[in-house]
Amino acid sequence: MDANVFALVPTHHYAGIKGNCLVVPRRHYENVWDIPDNLGNDFFRATRRLADAMRHAFGCEGISTRQHNGPAGNQDVWHYHLHVFPRYASDDLYAGPKAPYTNEERIEWAAALRAALS
Repeated sequence: MDANVFALVPTHHYAGIKGNCLVVPRRHYENVWDIPDNLGNDFFRATRRLADAMRHAFGCEGISTRQHNGPAGNQDVWHYHLHVFPRYASDDLYAGPKAPYTNEERIEWAAALRAALS
């Protein structure tokens, strides 16, 4: 997305809601306590661009973000990243199961977002 952050479609989706992304710094930072303040604008800009792309590509009604830090915060990947989810009325995101994407699905969802970003 720029020189400091990039976005990707992860290996899993939740509650059947596809098209979710991760915004990730290009340099390694383990968690929110490690990431430098000056990357805040890069993360916000990337998140807003993804939100616009998701609305146009998927027709979603809203966007949710989430981010986990430390074992008690359910962090299970030890590199800072921000989840961005397309949202729909009554989609039950937080109660739905985690399920893998196929490689073909990841390519398809990423292509749709890439087209909406241009």
